[in-house]
Amino acid sequence: MGEKNMTANVVLNFHKKDQESAGALLELLMAVDEGIECNYYLQYGNNINTLSIYETVMKFMEMKNAKFSTELPDIRVPKEMIDNDPNLLTYEGNHAIRNRGQKKSILQWNLCVYKYIQKLDSFLMIEPDCLMLKNGWLSDIYSAWEEYEGPVFGHLKKGMIRHTYMPTHWAGCSLYDCKQLRELPLEEYFYKRYPNPWWKYRNDEGTVNADNGFYGPVISGYDISYDYFLLALYFKEKTGVNDPLRWPLDMFRSRSDLIFCDFKTKMSSEEIIIKFRDRLPFMHGVKDDKARELMVKYFYRAKIKERYVGDYEISGPSDSPVRTNSELLSIHELKDRFKGRRCFIIGNGPSLNKTDMKMLKNEFTIGLNRIYLNYDKMGFEPTFYCVVNPHVIEQFAPEIDAIKSIKFVRSACRSYLKNRWNTFFMDSFGAHEFNQDLGNLEWCEGWTVTYCAMQVAYHLGFETVVLIGVDHNFPKTGDPNKLVTADGSDQNHFHPDYFGKGIKWQYPDLERSEKSYRVARQVYERNGRRIIDATVEGKLDIFQKADYNELFIRSSKGESPYTLNGQGERLFGEGDFEGALDAFTSAVELAPGYATAYNNAGVVCLQLGDAQKASGYFAKALNLDPDDRAVIINIGRLLTSSEDVETAKKIYASYLVRHPEDKEVCALMSALNK
Repeated sequence: MGEKNMTANVVLNFHKKDQESAGALLELLMAVDEGIECNYYLQYGNNINTLSIYETVMKFMEMKNAKFSTELPDIRVPKEMIDNDPNLLTYEGNHAIRNRGQKKSILQWNLCVYKYIQKLDSFLMIEPDCLMLKNGWLSDIYSAWEEYEGPVFGHLKKGMIRHTYMPTHWAGCSLYDCKQLRELPLEEYFYKRYPNPWWKYRNDEGTVNADNGFYGPVISGYDISYDYFLLALYFKEKTGVNDPLRWPLDMFRSRSDLIFCDFKTKMSSEEIIIKFRDRLPFMHGVKDDKARELMVKYFYRAKIKERYVGDYEISGPSDSPVRTNSELLSIHELKDRFKGRRCFIIGNGPSLNKTDMKMLKNEFTIGLNRIYLNYDKMGFEPTFYCVVNPHVIEQFAPEIDAIKSIKFVRSACRSYLKNRWNTFFMDSFGAHEFNQDLGNLEWCEGWTVTYCAMQVAYHLGFETVVLIGVDHNFPKTGDPNKLVTADGSDQNHFHPDYFGKGIKWQYPDLERSEKSYRVARQVYERNGRRIIDATVEGKLDIFQKADYNELFIRSSKGESPYTLNGQGERLFGEGDFEGALDAFTSAVELAPGYATAYNNAGVVCLQLGDAQKASGYFAKALNLDPDDRAVIINIGRLLTSSEDVETAKKIYASYLVRHPEDKEVCALMSALNK
């Protein structure tokens, strides 16, 4: 036999009914290393319009050398073979009868195998219930096949005939030597049948009746699956006899040590992984997608040295649905999944060194860029992670791969990353737009990754977003967006190595960032949400300020100021104004710097007819946060109604100097000037 071509080919055959598992398998194949040059062929057995895992398929084809097809060879089984089928008759004894619907599925499988036998020199067939269990899995299989002389390489399955276990077929997920198989009259036997070699032994003593070789008295490429048919046809052609008891069946070794097939396994996903991981290249017959998901995470983590990230739990409350990031999610499934909750966006300023990060372990968090350099101090990984700067991604891709969080990444940089588990690649549009629904996988970068994180938080449904580490103050700066190479330790971030010596980075664009932040604030407040800035000694003056430590204060009943404020808003909406006022005043007692609660208390007082008390609450809110547009509008209208127009004008004018784009306040100001 001539030297084998060692370019590996893998054919994945899947259908509409098993495409969810096929999607999980594709994710696994993107995580594991084949260990050899490889081509993939994705063969889908239904109309392309029924493909629901399109995004996963496209992602796989971008990452791998892969082709997708729905076409099969134009081979038509003769009508007389279908209509006059002796295998559909009833026979006494062992008879594993298949109806026409089942035979249609068998034919489709056989045509798929036949197609690639004609097309390639060799290929490994896999199906959605396969599980890759070690890096280099494909190299192990192809290396062993190089010394093998049979037409099919894999798990050689046996059946009992006359008290003797003998090979009856290769498992379907095997490696096919196409050059040898093309020597067989394969196409001929889609058009005609020949006697089933096992049939005459079906009722003999010591023959097991479960063997699928007993489909009926005749076989062909239409009647019996190729895993049986190829073994029978190969030995018939090579020996000239059609009798398995006279075939040299022991000439080929079963390689279940490399390709293990077990459709009847009772092992759980965890038990399979414990038993076979890093020992068996792959297993066929694993129905539970959990096993594939567990191996995806294992391979991604194994790619990265421990020094990069360490091993920390993902932050979140005890009821977090993503605490382990073990469920494969779509961007649509994440929409509003955290409605009404709060999260923290963790910037990367030096103020993090003055912030007790361990208090966030049970909170939803969004980390940015190189936040993982702070994991030791934090004691957790963020729930979500955003990165948009191409220089950060290019230079630190292996570290980003190691992050366990659900990730949102600039799509143009996807080629740098191998870990695609719950990683959403985002396209960018506009300069200062704000995308409230990321279902189209688009965000506006807005000159800062923090702005991207605000859009992510909005899509996820968070009602309150708290900023920490967003210092908005850079000791070392230069021309906005200019790319430079650091010549020493980093003073602008929480860690001296963040953009340390030799690292490429860009000077920040504070002016454009501020414009984006104002847009974010307007969108949040217009929809009854809020962004709070709890950065220690932060210089950003766009969002309502809050004391970081006060965010974790609890009343005697375990309620935080922000929980009480939420209760007040709910009670107000229900018409319980007295109850709402109690909640708001309780909130400001716990957090005297909570401008939003003061404003809400003023609104309730107006509803109760107490304008004087409302004025006092609005004044406190304005003093705490002169950029809160809700406060500006409320106090301006109250002053106007009490005929203090000049004071209202001054408040509007002061606000519009900082926010000239606010059309509603502009309109109120114009009305007073008429």
